Amino acid sequence: MRQSITLVSAKRTVVLVVALAAAGWAGLAYAQEAYLGHRLGQQVSDLRLQNSTLSAQNQGYSRDIAAIKNGSADEEEARQNGYSKPYERVYLVAGTPSPAPPSPKPSATP
Repeated sequence: MRQSITLVSAKRTVVLVVALAAAGWAGLAYAQEAYLGHRLGQQVSDLRLQNSTLSAQNQGYSRDIAAIKNGSADEEEARQNGYSKPYERVYLVAGTPSPAPPSPKPSATP
């Protein structure tokens, strides 16, 4: 009789250890899934930001291509290089000059 009580007690201990191990494994798996879900969400938001940046760059490139095709880019580049049309008046706007340092006064040398 004493052996059967010990055997039942040992079975309960084994079942309890197995149940605790299964619960620990389930908790660890849940935490890992939550962490991976958070990381994937962060990657999604980073990729969306990168996509919007690339989309804006593509729109700029499309405008540049359209300008090159219709010829307005040639005029813009020529103006940036200092060219003007023959009938235009060109005004040069310069910044204010920096004050010149005072000239040294000649000293009297005997």
